[in-house]
Amino acid sequence: MTYLRTGVCHTGEGSLSNVLIGVENGRIASVRPAGDPFPADFGSIRDMPASPADFGSARDMPASPADFAGASPRPAGGVIDLSGLTVLPGFIDIHFHGGNGYDVMQGTYEAINGLSLHKLAEGVTSFCPATMTDTPENIRRALSGVRGALERGTDGARIIGAFIEGPYISREFRGAHTERLLRPDFTAREVEELIDFGAGAVASVALAPELPNALETIAALRRRGVNVRLGHTAATFAEAKAGIAAGGNVAIHTYNAMSPLNHREPGMVGAVMTEPGIYAELICDFIHVHPAAAAILLKMKGPDKVILVTDCISAGGLGDGEYNLGGEPVTVAGGVVRNSEGRLAGSTLSVITAVRNVCETLNAPLADAARMASANPAKALGIYDRTGSISEGKTADIIAIDGEYNVRFVMVGGEVKIMRG
Repeated sequence: MTYLRTGVCHTGEGSLSNVLIGVENGRIASVRPAGDPFPADFGSIRDMPASPADFGSARDMPASPADFAGASPRPAGGVIDLSGLTVLPGFIDIHFHGGNGYDVMQGTYEAINGLSLHKLAEGVTSFCPATMTDTPENIRRALSGVRGALERGTDGARIIGAFIEGPYISREFRGAHTERLLRPDFTAREVEELIDFGAGAVASVALAPELPNALETIAALRRRGVNVRLGHTAATFAEAKAGIAAGGNVAIHTYNAMSPLNHREPGMVGAVMTEPGIYAELICDFIHVHPAAAAILLKMKGPDKVILVTDCISAGGLGDGEYNLGGEPVTVAGGVVRNSEGRLAGSTLSVITAVRNVCETLNAPLADAARMASANPAKALGIYDRTGSISEGKTADIIAIDGEYNVRFVMVGGEVKIMRG
């Protein structure tokens, strides 16, 4: 048994102080007051190690997947002292396309595993790699890469399943998706065949609810246990509500690429604001959404219905320059990503920065911001019984941050991936 000694701990279900979190066989075995009598297997108390050698092969973020390949760092019993940090559930990024030079559409194990390592530094312990609108062959290649990584396992954060974003979306609100490759006339069978090809690798699909066969497709996907998100949509208020009623329970990057709120036609934004059955993704970089608009969304939905996402591209963690998004050229200048048409084309945001923005600019408590990045996405995808909070019986996905929002500790499935003294 390994124990994590905490000071402040926001569990996703509440806030605790001075507790011991027991971890065994990859799961949270106990959450108990630190003042309780020590169990027999408590072992020796120790602080966070001063050097990698003090903790086996655990170390800071690796330079490359090869640098971390095969490592399974875990303490052999005893206590890890995190009492000077704030302990949180591991973050879950359910919408991003790349980072550190990798793109999901590359369709390789190297790319997906590289992303799994890259996301650790943001405090992410599980994620949905997102595809882009592309040819059927290229989308299937990307799904093959995700499926292979699921089967083989990753060295960093854990894959939940792919998020298929496009091509079943509106031309009018396509954003950076390639117009000629869109499939607004899709059928339910077409989408289900793609799910069949994924063989369990697809967690979520994006649809515009106003398209001809959308409601039928949403119902078919929900029957199969596939999450449906609504976005890149020109839906009227009534069409958006119909999509939610059919089973669409997440709005993609709210405000962006969707019919706006108007006093005579509330559109998709109006439906997101007023319908309790839908979660609202938020790219909280204050580039995609003005701080006042983000505050309005948070006030309308409440902290239990907003999900922080990054929509990050391959430039994440790197500098300004020329990159690509799903094979299309994009330019990053001042951290802002735009395609050749001048449209916003994803972001370079990290989850921990989004959390910091919510706390420091929107004045939300850290417990609420952390919930938007952990419990809420887990609930939206139907995996809250396994992850998303620090609760007995759940997978031991746990992080710790300092007062400057630096990620200092990351545990994925009971294995310590990052420990920084």
